[in-house]
Amino acid sequence: MRLRRLLVRGCTVVAAGAALLVGAAQPALAYWTAPGSGSRSATIGTLAAPSIASATAGAGTVALSWSTVAAPASGTVTYYVSRDGGAASAACPSSSTPSSATSCTDSGVSVGRHQYTVTAVWRSWTATSATATAQISFGPVSQLVLTRQPAGAVGATAFTTQPVVTAEDAAGNTVTTYAGTVALSIKSGTGAAGAALTGCSGVPSGGVTTFSGCKIDQSGIGYQLRASDGTLAVDSTAFNVTAGAVSQLVFTTQPAGAAGASAFTTQPVVTAQDAAGNTVTTYAGTVALSIKSGTGAAGAALTSCSGVRSGGVTTFSGCKIDKAGTAYQLRASDGTLAIDSTAFNVTAGAVSQLVFTTQPAGAAAGSAFTTQPVVTAEDAAGNTVTTYAGTVALSIKSGTGAAGAALTGCSGVRSGGVTTFSGCKIDKVGTGYQVRANDGTLTIDSTAFNVAVGAASQLVFTTQPAGAAGGAAFATQPVVTAEDAAGNTVTTYAGTVTLSIKSGTGAAGAALTSCSGVRSGGVTTFSGCKIDKVGTGYQLRANDGTLTIDSTAFNVSAGAASQLVLSAATATPTAGTADNLTITALDAGGNTATAYTGTHNLRFNGAGTSPDGTQPTVTSSSGNAVVFGTTESISFSSGVATVSGGNNGAMTLHKAETASITVTDGTIGNGSGLSVTVAPGAAAQLAWTHVSVSAGTLSSPCLFSCTDTALGNNGTFTANVSVTDADGNAVSGLGTGHTVTVSTPTRGGGSGGSFIAPTSGSSVTLTISSTGAADSTALFTFKAQSGSWFFDTFSVQTATGTSYTSASATVTKQ
Repeated sequence: MRLRRLLVRGCTVVAAGAALLVGAAQPALAYWTAPGSGSRSATIGTLAAPSIASATAGAGTVALSWSTVAAPASGTVTYYVSRDGGAASAACPSSSTPSSATSCTDSGVSVGRHQYTVTAVWRSWTATSATATAQISFGPVSQLVLTRQPAGAVGATAFTTQPVVTAEDAAGNTVTTYAGTVALSIKSGTGAAGAALTGCSGVPSGGVTTFSGCKIDQSGIGYQLRASDGTLAVDSTAFNVTAGAVSQLVFTTQPAGAAGASAFTTQPVVTAQDAAGNTVTTYAGTVALSIKSGTGAAGAALTSCSGVRSGGVTTFSGCKIDKAGTAYQLRASDGTLAIDSTAFNVTAGAVSQLVFTTQPAGAAAGSAFTTQPVVTAEDAAGNTVTTYAGTVALSIKSGTGAAGAALTGCSGVRSGGVTTFSGCKIDKVGTGYQVRANDGTLTIDSTAFNVAVGAASQLVFTTQPAGAAGGAAFATQPVVTAEDAAGNTVTTYAGTVTLSIKSGTGAAGAALTSCSGVRSGGVTTFSGCKIDKVGTGYQLRANDGTLTIDSTAFNVSAGAASQLVLSAATATPTAGTADNLTITALDAGGNTATAYTGTHNLRFNGAGTSPDGTQPTVTSSSGNAVVFGTTESISFSSGVATVSGGNNGAMTLHKAETASITVTDGTIGNGSGLSVTVAPGAAAQLAWTHVSVSAGTLSSPCLFSCTDTALGNNGTFTANVSVTDADGNAVSGLGTGHTVTVSTPTRGGGSGGSFIAPTSGSSVTLTISSTGAADSTALFTFKAQSGSWFFDTFSVQTATGTSYTSASATVTKQ
């Protein structure tokens, strides 16, 4: 752009109504005034014209784009489009509403040649582009047209003339830019109902969609195709679809209602069809019928069939098959094509007889026959009458088999004229049985058969156990018999029957013992059976490893007393202290013998006499302390004796020992006895122990007070000293610190005697270990002196430590 600078001095330059000089795409020149005086300057610029970059014609449209023009100074350049010297469509900017857009698509443009310009606008300036020309060949798509109609249609075969569909504008011009997808279908209500159009493949090109492969399966007249792209649609002219060549025979009516040697109530019809199932009315073949090999009854014959062909359809009459049977099929053939009918049955004629088609056999008493009878309803020719609706019942023919026998368990199921029985059995063994079948009208008897004894199917307590007492053999021993299903004894039975207590019955932990069973002729007789524990609701279970039976319930009561059992309040009593006994009478099974009641004379043994001579005792029912070895009365209640108020079994033992206490009433006792360990009582007194003399006779017992008679001159009395309880049992575990002294006063005149060791009046420390001997280790030895003396009494007493009762000893001269 060329600029000019004007210098204006002291004058006013006016450029009113300045002319815009525009040639072909010439820039606009600008002039303006500047009032006032002095020196001023101004710049004169130009507004360039835009250039149209493209003007592309479409279906009634022209797509325009143009270059951008720079503003001479500040502000925005806008544009507007003119078509053929006037305004374009509203899609493009106009002179009244220019915009800064540099492209638009003019729409609604008529077919023909059109000229376009674009004008740039800046403030009041404008500059217009050179003219661009666009040629419109077609308008927008307004219709689909079948430019080639379908023709030459044969069922299931591609049309010989395939349809072509063209997209056109309102003037009938092909819209080459059309981008829609055209689909074909059979116009609703035309042609054959249910027909299908398949195989159509459409290729669009330049607004034209050419189809191939289109075919319709069913023959018919007045078909029309509808072409549609979802918005526009057009229907073809009407055309017909003819049948194709014969490709199959079809039973369009299946044979049915066949009864032996009678014409079918529904006679077959065979139709010649093309591959799509259309009837070929021009068919000229001859169709013949036969029984398909391998179907129906062997040797059956199809006769009297007469066929009439019309319009491709052969209709038969008079067809019949002589033999009843199932799953027959007819084969239709014209020498080239063949088809088989669906399966059908040929029924028999009217029922005229019942027949045992399976005879009863394999009968054992009370068991179902191994071969169950089957009775069939037949017509006169021996065909099974499958429609037979009678009810066949079986019975033993009168006068056959065993008198009073019964036929039971028979369950008959009728199916297709055949009644099959199951579960039939006869209870009694016998020969020459016959079964009679009867439906109230017809009757038939089976061949003769025998009923044998059945296999063992059950064990039965033919004698129930009874009279059971704990640990004693039942008064009534059980007997178990092997029977067949009808209750007949199976004498050949070889099983081994064992008995047990049925789980969950009787007393927990009870045991059945001593059962001995002997089998003879199917019967097992038991002996010696007994149950140890008292209880109610016992049942015995008999079992041979296969069969099982339970006895009726019975009770086991307490038996007669067969033993006495002692229990003590403590198994470690203290000497001289009462220990309460409980005495229980038990039967042979260890149950309390409740019948053992009232007062019984008992004798206790097993405990020793204490060192001081005190004997063990048990209180009687009246409270007397009776020494062991003596009979005393004890009171029992329901088999148990207990201590009450110190009476009736309070035992007092005096000797420190381990003893086995026994009791007996003269008949029964407690066997090896009750073991008790008697502990010494509390330390109470000093005693002489391990006493020995050289001569004379010692008093017995010699413990707290000893007397030796006729010791004689120069004799000796030697002893240990111990601490004992009140009964003379040595007490251990005293520890140290105890001393005793032994003194010998002279009695009866004379020199008497003296202690050799220790000396008279001396003190000796007495230490008795809890694990050692329960007496002192020091010996007290007294020696008698010669001379005139009669006796001496000496004593031992506590010197220091715990004080214990003294002991004394007297020796006399002979």
